[in-house]
Amino acid sequence: MIKLVGGHKFYLILLIILILFFSKNIFAVQIYDYHTEKFINKIYSEILSVNSYDKKINFRIYKDEFPNAYVTEDNIIYISSGLLTYSPNYVALLAVIAHEIGHIEKYHISKRKAEIKNLTNINSFTNLATVVGSMIIGEPAILNVLALNKTAVNNYYFNFSQEQEIEADIYAIETINNLKLPTEPVKDLLSIIENKTSAYLKDEELKKFSTHPIFQKRYDIIENTTKGEFYNFDENYQREFDFIQAKFMAYTDEGKITKLKNDQKIYYESIQFSKSGNLIESLEKINFLISKNKNDYFIMETKADILLSFGYSQEAIKFYKKVIHKQPNNNYAKYNIFVNSTLNQIDYQFNKDFFINNLNLLKYFPNNQNILIKYYDLTKFLQYDEWMLLFETLLFKNNDAKQILNELNKQTKDYNLKKIIKLYN
Repeated sequence: MIKLVGGHKFYLILLIILILFFSKNIFAVQIYDYHTEKFINKIYSEILSVNSYDKKINFRIYKDEFPNAYVTEDNIIYISSGLLTYSPNYVALLAVIAHEIGHIEKYHISKRKAEIKNLTNINSFTNLATVVGSMIIGEPAILNVLALNKTAVNNYYFNFSQEQEIEADIYAIETINNLKLPTEPVKDLLSIIENKTSAYLKDEELKKFSTHPIFQKRYDIIENTTKGEFYNFDENYQREFDFIQAKFMAYTDEGKITKLKNDQKIYYESIQFSKSGNLIESLEKINFLISKNKNDYFIMETKADILLSFGYSQEAIKFYKKVIHKQPNNNYAKYNIFVNSTLNQIDYQFNKDFFINNLNLLKYFPNNQNILIKYYDLTKFLQYDEWMLLFETLLFKNNDAKQILNELNKQTKDYNLKKIIKLYN
């Protein structure tokens, strides 16, 4: 541990900076977006292709302007919306994800498990409202508060020592080198983070710390580890990432909009027009993009989102169904079809199939009120008494909920119901 003059003040400075990083996430909302998650998994595969790491990693995106990412003991990497909007290109994002994987592969995470447990619900995202699809639909609810106290934050930071951060940095840059990608975007992102960190610090002592050699060391690592063989930059990846950035910039009002060009700029403008209430201009631009980019189904999904946000649910469902036809695993489109479909008051079999075919949404979007209410209505229509009891218990927060679910699990012979009870109990 580094010994500085006025050591207690050094710890205080570190603590304040950690609070700056984390307090912005105390009220965080998880963002669900099929296109973005699919892209993240693509570059994750690129990272794995040049490393021996083989454990399962999941990704979550949360709304926070500060460009950041962190990994939990459950091997979940949380990525801020700010990281997506401020990354100079896809290589910078890839480097950050590789850095977090480096923490896992170097067993850093196991060294701080006990300390992570001092943070209340740091990786509990079960009670959040979803921002489905492209984030335009509905008002996201507030997440569980991350109960951060000074001791917990202090422990959390110091167990990722500077040495461990350096190891993770080297792992990331070596990954970039092995993929034959440029490291310049990583330096650009680091500069953005450094400037944003400095902007948050007002006290003169804090400003001194913002230029602490930890940033310079990271620049040095990049310089000393870079091999200079850059010929695998993927223009198709970059094009896809540009659309993702345009989407996040439009919906979150983050990032540098001036960097958007061509179709990505039109995409951004379409979403912005919809946010300002100008449906006609929005649809003109999104229709132009659909005609020009027929295989980019995320654009069609965005059109459905826009239509839905203006109350045109049946028209939106038609476009969501076109998306599902090409992307059968797109749970966000399935969600919107499910919660916005009208129950068939005549065709019992249709409703029965509708019930069975969407059970996966209960797992994918746990505790989502819209899904629970829709299923409650379905169970009443279908007269599924056991399922009705489940949804009544979940929706109305009965004080004896745990006991009721346990009893229901014992008495039911419905295997699907048992699985859902296990998920929610």
